Amino acid sequence: MKRFSKLLGIVLAAATLISTLAACSGPGTASASSAAASAPASTADTAKKEITVGVSLLTREHVFYNNIETALNSKAKELGVKLVVQDANQDASKQLSQVQDFITQKVDAILLCPTNSAGSKSMVELAEKANIPVLTMDVPSDGKTVSHISTDNYKGGELAAEYLVKSVLTAKKGNAAVITYSEIEGCVNREKGFTEWLAKNAPDVKVVDVQNYSGDQAKAADVMQNMLQKHADLDAVFCVGDPAAMGALSSIKSANKKVKIIGFDGNAEGVAEIKKEGSLWVADVAQDPAKIGETALQAAVDTVNGKSVEKLIAISPYIIDKSNAK
Repeated sequence: MKRFSKLLGIVLAAATLISTLAACSGPGTASASSAAASAPASTADTAKKEITVGVSLLTREHVFYNNIETALNSKAKELGVKLVVQDANQDASKQLSQVQDFITQKVDAILLCPTNSAGSKSMVELAEKANIPVLTMDVPSDGKTVSHISTDNYKGGELAAEYLVKSVLTAKKGNAAVITYSEIEGCVNREKGFTEWLAKNAPDVKVVDVQNYSGDQAKAADVMQNMLQKHADLDAVFCVGDPAAMGALSSIKSANKKVKIIGFDGNAEGVAEIKKEGSLWVADVAQDPAKIGETALQAAVDTVNGKSVEKLIAISPYIIDKSNAK
């Protein structure tokens, strides 16, 4: 009997415990794990974090980069992105300092227009150590960037050469020169596209001189003057940037020569010259800086959001001459 009473007590105690546990997890009183799963996320969790992108432009002294900046600002408003834009003013040391500031500010991504293709690797590596992705616009870096967004510069050089042969030196004979910008890889690719297309498709059009203007319009005028003195029978000059073409034009006019000019950029001042009656500036390879800026910022945002982007995004150039100059 005592044994039966003891067993009955154990059963009743167990029943009481089960009842208590059931009450703790009954309707209106969810368990801790259930509550965590069903509770709505806090405002802090659901609010989207504002993306901040640091931008270092090569210069604000060139309308091309002004147009990139305008496009960046417009796209930033559309995407809800905060931009911190700085002008490197073609100074590598200044640009390095700007990148260091971006890192200190803990931006989410950096868009860089390197002042020089070679030597910007250190900036990219500094950002990489801070887990900040770097994308380049217009000018590539010798560092390992996430993506490079640029005009297809080699193709642009080919377009210039093809235009020269089809519209200027139609007999596929003559002498041409190139004013290049050897510090900038994209400009060197323009030069290569031009000279290599001619060598392959019009070998009797000789490239008799290639000189560097280092992005300085006044220097381009001096370079052109030197070319005219060395080559009295020069027919045409390909300038890898519109500032070079403007400098070249002033020297050609001063020397009273008839050397034809093909520029590269599609800037307003170049288009205005092309439209003039009897202009020696016959054509320009036009870039699309707005497209470069928009595409670069979208790629930066996609990268921050964990999406993959193409390593190289090439924006196609096109020819402007009297037929389509506006």
